Amino acid sequence: MKSLVNSNVVCDKYSISKRTLCRWKLEGLPSVKLTYNMVRYQLDEVAKWIEANKVKTEVGAE
Repeated sequence: MKSLVNSNVVCDKYSISKRTLCRWKLEGLPSVKLTYNMVRYQLDEVAKWIEANKVKTEVGAE
């Protein structure tokens, strides 16, 4: 099993707030729930999810 990190590590790595992380989780961000109040993340899975869910901008749009 790959190493799991807590929400603080994810927020620091991507410079996001806990609120944003919670919103991403509701939108489908992969996480592992260990107990009722302990959630962990795999950084490689988080990176894949972020890349797949980037907002696409139109080329040449101003």
